[in-house]
Amino acid sequence: MDLRFSTRGSLNTRFSIALVLFLALGACGWLLSNGYFPFRLRSDGLYAGSGKSTAEVTVEKPRLELPAPASARSGHVRVLRVVDGDTLVIIGDERVRLIGVNCDEIGHERIDENSAGWKQAQWVYEQLKPDAQVRLVYDKERLDKYERTLAYAYLPDGTMLNELLLKEGMARVMSISPNTKHAKKFAALEQEARRAGKGVWAN
Repeated sequence: MDLRFSTRGSLNTRFSIALVLFLALGACGWLLSNGYFPFRLRSDGLYAGSGKSTAEVTVEKPRLELPAPASARSGHVRVLRVVDGDTLVIIGDERVRLIGVNCDEIGHERIDENSAGWKQAQWVYEQLKPDAQVRLVYDKERLDKYERTLAYAYLPDGTMLNELLLKEGMARVMSISPNTKHAKKFAALEQEARRAGKGVWAN
């Protein structure tokens, strides 16, 4: 019996096994990191779900219609409904895009009830619901490219809704020249909300 041949064959076999194991582990690692396994290792050493939904759970989008105010205020316009966190519909079916803020997108027909965008829209609805009318103040441009009215919307108590969104972390700053009258203040409010971990800045 040729011992040299036997030893060489044994080494080749062990090398082949090691290579197969290395490739298998690499493939498992890639599948795990990309969510193809129904579990993942959490930072505390426990196994949890992959964190990736196999199907987005959505429902038909409710229309956030607002009740009519008890009485009309001078210089204010009635808000009919909330489209999303940064867009309102006022009397005359006119769409108003709040200047300087940007909320997460939501679907036109179906929405994820747990999404940030839908929570922001509901939050705006709750701010407007007690007295659904606002005073609109404009900047350099009156309309955007989608023919929406660009404005700062003031609630009946004098609070600017645009500022409140940023202060509570329910929107991010979006400055588009030349409509930047309050850009510095908006940026400061966003930073305060970020430091406090409010709204979209939580966790």
